[in-house]
Amino acid sequence: MAGINQINELTQSLGNEPSEAPKTGEKGEFSNVLTKALDNKTDKTEPPEMGNTKAPALGEITSTDLHIQDQSYVVSGKTDSLLELLDTYASQLEDPGVSLKSIAPVLERISQNADNLLKETAALGTGDNGLKDIATQTVVAAQTEYLKFQRGDYLS
Repeated sequence: MAGINQINELTQSLGNEPSEAPKTGEKGEFSNVLTKALDNKTDKTEPPEMGNTKAPALGEITSTDLHIQDQSYVVSGKTDSLLELLDTYASQLEDPGVSLKSIAPVLERISQNADNLLKETAALGTGDNGLKDIATQTVVAAQTEYLKFQRGDYLS
């Protein structure tokens, strides 16, 4: 309490009397300064006359390369890729000039792609049951061929 009394005594001894608020109907000092600033600003910042030129409005710009891919699109693409690899593998098996040792890297890619496709297929919704069946059958065929090759079914 003693500190507050000392502050009040200090302001009174310095001659600082509390200022009175402007009466209703009178403008305060801030209002006068604000009005002058706004008057000066509008005079200086008005754009020069441009005449009657009309520019066409900018329309929507469409992207030609933007393709949003949903899960079914991803699964169908990976299924197609795996089927192409299986087709390449089958043609290499039929060619007597291609050794089984040179086919092994293709079969490893088939196995990896089948694993990735199986993970993507698990994320498909219930509306894509047909695609899910095709992808699952492709994965089973790929894994079966991988096991047959590893087991040595193609050795003569």
